[in-house]
Amino acid sequence: MYIQQIARQTINRCCFSTAAVNEGTFLDQVMAYFNKAAGHTKISQDKLDFYKSTDIVIKFNLPLVRDDGTYVCVPAYRAQHKTYRLPTKGGTRLSPHINIEEVEALSFLMTLKNSILDLPYGGAKGGIGINPRKFSKREIETLMRRYTLELAKKNFIGAAIDVPGPDLGTGEQEMSWMKDAYTKFKGHQDINSVGCVTGKAINQGGISGRQESTGMGIFFATREILNDVKYCQSVGIESSLRGKSIIIQGYGNVGSFCAKYMYDYGAKIIGVAEHDGSIYNPNGINPYELAAHKTKTGGVKGFVNAQKYWEDESAIYQQCDIFIPAAFEKTVNVNNADKFNCKIIAEGANGPTTMAAEDKLLAKGVIFLPDILLNAGGVTVSYLEWLKNLKHINPGRMTRRWEEQAKHRILEVIKMSTGLNINIKDSKIAKKMLEGPSETDLVHTALEQSMIEAVKNIMATSQEYKVNLRLAAYISAINKLNEHFEISGVEA
Repeated sequence: MYIQQIARQTINRCCFSTAAVNEGTFLDQVMAYFNKAAGHTKISQDKLDFYKSTDIVIKFNLPLVRDDGTYVCVPAYRAQHKTYRLPTKGGTRLSPHINIEEVEALSFLMTLKNSILDLPYGGAKGGIGINPRKFSKREIETLMRRYTLELAKKNFIGAAIDVPGPDLGTGEQEMSWMKDAYTKFKGHQDINSVGCVTGKAINQGGISGRQESTGMGIFFATREILNDVKYCQSVGIESSLRGKSIIIQGYGNVGSFCAKYMYDYGAKIIGVAEHDGSIYNPNGINPYELAAHKTKTGGVKGFVNAQKYWEDESAIYQQCDIFIPAAFEKTVNVNNADKFNCKIIAEGANGPTTMAAEDKLLAKGVIFLPDILLNAGGVTVSYLEWLKNLKHINPGRMTRRWEEQAKHRILEVIKMSTGLNINIKDSKIAKKMLEGPSETDLVHTALEQSMIEAVKNIMATSQEYKVNLRLAAYISAINKLNEHFEISGVEA
């Protein structure tokens, strides 16, 4: 194991078939965006250099005896970009491409994202260097548990220290394994041990609504931006999400839920790219049917309602109103930027667009809805799960029945005051309306409110500084970081 504050590797990330070359690393891209946005502030360079530096990164190796009896040594990482607020917060991914620079860049984005949403976290990120498709369930469980124990021994995990969540290649199963390993190791010393990770299964301390939260957050933010008629007129696009044609790259947890919410709202999904190819239908694709097909087959190939199928990602270059990259970083790069035929790129993935590609597309009039705003729904609901774990009570448990009774009393007052004979006993819809909020209701409404407030803040910053939404998001985050350290100071 070694600890570094600034570590550099020269491994470029290849995503789908559009790997960017000669554009620098992912961390270089994040730094470039930060520097460009910082140029619009009046913050001194020495402070800016401190704000963008990574506090600490660890790399260690996990031994594993594979199912065939062979031994392998698997690299693992965790970065804490800024510990000015504790705990730090960020996902845990399983990816063969993960390296120190990647976790630095992703933890940097998490600091900015948490700042934009006013969440009480520093930014973090981590993961294990494997392709989960090539490892058995038993092997992955062993690695996740060992990873957790190594983090715990290094004081790198805990409800008040660093709270991992799901990311690429991980979900509620992997987070539940991490929680179980930590509670067995530290639970007798930490009453809040269940809050060591978020994104867990419900019966392991998770929260309703976490699975769909990132996709739902993308929907809420996109809807709110496009509902701003004045903004849409200023950038030359038609307002409203309804009726917009959408192509999505990546139909995992993020892309599929995003597609469903946008479809239900009235948008039209016309193309989807996945690891096994891409499909297209200008008349529309039912995202629920496609999700069922992918669950059954593992991909999009063979989907019966697709007019066209390509073995590569050609669908993403078809004409549409909105393209949503929901896969990996740097998938929109200088090599393929000229191929896109969309009006808006709504970034569901972390860092999907390189600066050189963005410059090309901005010149064509493409509007970018930035990742550090759009995909913040996941960490927002993770925050609610973390609060649930710290409070040791489910949201709404103490108030749901009271609210339902209060609604019935109000209804009785209306009946007495008006003389109307209102009978709801046989109306399922009326009964549903009178119910108190469930945990899912509370989570969804809190997420919606958080995303609406964040969008309003970024839109206002965009108008104040006369910059696009990405620069506005970075400027807002940088200013909030600066305000914190101006009051708290930086010395021990």
